[in-house]
Amino acid sequence: MTKETGNIFIKNIERRKKLRVIVVYSLAIVGAVGLFVALGFVGKKQSDTRCWKLEVQVESNDGRKFIDEQQIAALADSATDVIVGKALNEVDLGAIHRAVSANSSVREAHVYTTVDGRCVIQVKQRTPIARIFNRNGESYYLDADGYTMELSELTTVKLPVFTGEIADGLRKESVSVNFPDSLARNTTLDEIYQFTEIVARDTFWRAQIEHVYVNGAGEFEIIPRVGNQRVNVGYIYHLDSKLKKLRAFYEHVVVADDLDRFSTLQAQYNGQVVGVKR
Repeated sequence: MTKETGNIFIKNIERRKKLRVIVVYSLAIVGAVGLFVALGFVGKKQSDTRCWKLEVQVESNDGRKFIDEQQIAALADSATDVIVGKALNEVDLGAIHRAVSANSSVREAHVYTTVDGRCVIQVKQRTPIARIFNRNGESYYLDADGYTMELSELTTVKLPVFTGEIADGLRKESVSVNFPDSLARNTTLDEIYQFTEIVARDTFWRAQIEHVYVNGAGEFEIIPRVGNQRVNVGYIYHLDSKLKKLRAFYEHVVVADDLDRFSTLQAQYNGQVVGVKR
């Protein structure tokens, strides 16, 4: 190859590179223009389209609903002046979301509009794990995420019941998930949540525990399904080992017919269960 031929070859390569760059930039510009046109079209479509339907979807828990579609729709309507009949881009989705999410039965809410003119609200409910009766006569649920829930007129659910010296009422924030070291930093509700978490891991105690009384000292007294006595497991600390010790007592020391001999079982002590006879 001569020097002149080589130079022509190199120039052709450089020309093709420049051509490719021009093509790429041109396609990018065309794509950007197309995107802006499409967004403008969608924006104009939304401004022209009016909401013709409020669609509410509530995910049920085993067929149970603590809040239904009509109640969610009422919350949405109360959050803004009008929904149905309003231009889609003027529907205040943020206000609707805040109003729906504020309900204690709502775990998660999604609010959006569709291009065909619907305003859609999708709701996931909370899952209660315990029912609380506090010392002020108030009753509410505690859910699996540690949040409190108001009772519902739509349904009731059979759960472990906690009564006694419980001062806590409904609260906005979740209870402590990581149990603090200092007892002074906890409320009774924090400890009830920890109690239910521990019991949920054991099929025997899930079946046996239906009522727990919190006494004036802050100790937990189990009122079991089987037997006619109270079982004092003391404070929440080391509850796992206390329940294992108590189960061994049930299985190896006494049989069901003998349980009624005891008025109280004291399981709060280290390494032993003490039965107090009637």
